[in-house]
Amino acid sequence: MKRGSLPLIPSTDPKDVLNRSCTSLLALVTGLHNQSLSLEDIASSLFTLIPAISFWLCLFFEHIILPSRAPEFKCIDFHHAVVYILSWTTKPNTLEIMEPKLLRDYLPFLWFHPPPGCTKYNLEDSRSIFAAVYIVILSPEWMDILIRRLEEDSTVTANLIVQFIVDEFTHIPEESDTRLIYQSFLTVATPVLQFSLHSPPVHTALLKNKSVRWISRVLRFVTRPARFTDVTLHLAADCVSKCLFYLRKVIQDGHSYVYQLLGHDLLLYLLKVFRNLHTHPELVNEETKEAMNHVEDHTMNILQLIASHFAYASILKRSQKAISKIQRDRVDLFLGPTDPGLKRVCETWTKFVAVAFFPSDIPRSITDPFCGHGQCPRTSAGKFMVCSGCQFTLYCSRICQKEDWSSGDHRSLCTEIRQLRNDGGPLPMSFSDRRAVESLNSRYVEYYKQGSSEWNKLLDRYIVANGDPDPLWPLVLILHYRALLIEPEVGIESSQRCIKDPEIIAKAREGAGILVYWIIVDGQSFVKKAELVDL
Repeated sequence: MKRGSLPLIPSTDPKDVLNRSCTSLLALVTGLHNQSLSLEDIASSLFTLIPAISFWLCLFFEHIILPSRAPEFKCIDFHHAVVYILSWTTKPNTLEIMEPKLLRDYLPFLWFHPPPGCTKYNLEDSRSIFAAVYIVILSPEWMDILIRRLEEDSTVTANLIVQFIVDEFTHIPEESDTRLIYQSFLTVATPVLQFSLHSPPVHTALLKNKSVRWISRVLRFVTRPARFTDVTLHLAADCVSKCLFYLRKVIQDGHSYVYQLLGHDLLLYLLKVFRNLHTHPELVNEETKEAMNHVEDHTMNILQLIASHFAYASILKRSQKAISKIQRDRVDLFLGPTDPGLKRVCETWTKFVAVAFFPSDIPRSITDPFCGHGQCPRTSAGKFMVCSGCQFTLYCSRICQKEDWSSGDHRSLCTEIRQLRNDGGPLPMSFSDRRAVESLNSRYVEYYKQGSSEWNKLLDRYIVANGDPDPLWPLVLILHYRALLIEPEVGIESSQRCIKDPEIIAKAREGAGILVYWIIVDGQSFVKKAELVDL
């Protein structure tokens, strides 16, 4: 076996050789797995056996699995045996001595090809596949190779990932081993994160498969009260860290994901997860502490990212509702400033709440929704409704909705939004949010023009930096909504530098209004627009 050739066995039937060898290997691995051995003993045993096991696994693939000859071998389910053996022998310290073909070719083959006659793996085999992928995808040497192989069919890869999460949730009521559940969720959350960072095709396919909702459910599962051991606490903390990192990455793809995650009660489960992980300080070792530090960092970053999108009326309103519910149910009471492990999160949460309920008359009214019908008479004061087709545009009444559809103004947008939802892509800024920002801009223009001293301060700063303004190029009020406050950063700039539309500049020269150039955060990018505000 070490020489890489078939052993001399009296039988002339190759099926007997392979049957016996596979049965022996499966018995060996199962025996090692069931024994109460220390990690050091297991590592020592595996390290000695890996070259032989790798050789035989390659034989099984080349002579049975790949040629689809498994039904010929009646003694054993080769597919199940190979999956189990490969999974259990794939460890961080064994990758370098395993047959490269196992990781480069055969593991991806198993990923895409369940046993003949099956449309998918059973849960036990799925756990084995994901356990092997988890180890390989964290290896700096093998990560890119495996990701490139698995993204050859990004749709199937995304389907397999989501299906595995669905299967795990289906079996949770009958599974008594919480360690196994945490382990499974960790082995699926890690590839999801790695694909989001390194594989745009799979990341997009995952979003299309509603990965945001399913990862949010994984996060919610860890908020359930549990009796942690040192092992399960570490698994839970590591799993939460991967989930939060992924959701943080998704938020950076666009503001619509912020709104979506708030709908999945992200704020509530952020705090509940943090509370649960801090209930057993006596179980925290160095590895767990590192994972919990990552959880703390991701929690703070997510809160800051959400707050940076508060200029979107829909996001601000949904955040305010979530905060009110959290405070009403007293979920955030555990965030005591006396606990050094919670101090940074406590400070970030306190600031987050203060910003969400910012006591200023100017931004306070932007949470009032605007009707999506451009010709709305604004006579209805009833509850707003959303278009049933796109679930995007708000209307103040059925009359406005019907008129907007009959005029044809909404039809193309409705089709575009539905397609974006089907593709899992980020959504554009809604009409209601845009009108809210425009209303906010008008209030700031009014404030700075009426309060001439404030305008003069801005003008003085501009003159110091650029000299006297050119009368041919009207000045522009810059409103940059990027800070961790609802109020924007305000400045003055020449229209020659920041506005490309000659028509709007001409109207400003004629005195039709004041030029405003507003910038609003949209994930990692910005929405930028120039408009003329009437005096």
